[in-house]
Amino acid sequence: MLAYQETGKYVSERHAEAAAQGKMTAGQMAKLLNQRFSIEPKITARELKPLASEWHHSGFYKGRAGSTMGRTYFFAVEMNLDELCKSVCDQRGQAAKQAAEAKVVIHKFSAGFRRGYGRRRWVPVAKFEAIEVAESELYQHSDTISPEDYQTLKKFAGEELEAYETFEHFKSRMLTKEAL
Repeated sequence: MLAYQETGKYVSERHAEAAAQGKMTAGQMAKLLNQRFSIEPKITARELKPLASEWHHSGFYKGRAGSTMGRTYFFAVEMNLDELCKSVCDQRGQAAKQAAEAKVVIHKFSAGFRRGYGRRRWVPVAKFEAIEVAESELYQHSDTISPEDYQTLKKFAGEELEAYETFEHFKSRMLTKEAL
């Protein structure tokens, strides 16, 4: 309750102590950086959150799920502003590189589930997807299929799968079914 008596707001004791020690909040730091350096677009407090030295509960506010606790991010008094500004610019550079990276469309085959017709159990079905990913993320997708297979088999999306059926077995089964 000491924090309420000192500040008039329901904040944590540590929040009040940090403010009394002269530590700057993320918003104050963003304002100072924007005054000191002319960077476009302006630095926001949200960009500074990962670089903060500590955070404390800042009191209650009304959220989607009722009343929740907020966080205030604090920076040490002896923080080097040049290094902080450089870190923010580096973060923005990483984001720009990721946005500018070439996108590749990959095709995936996986098992989906739907309720069986007139049955009470779930039935595994074939699912085909065309997903656009960055080139650096390609190695993470090992269940890709060729674009030709995707074009040939996407009309069979929703077909029931047999137990432990592989893609190759599903492909041969559907192509023989189509030939009949």
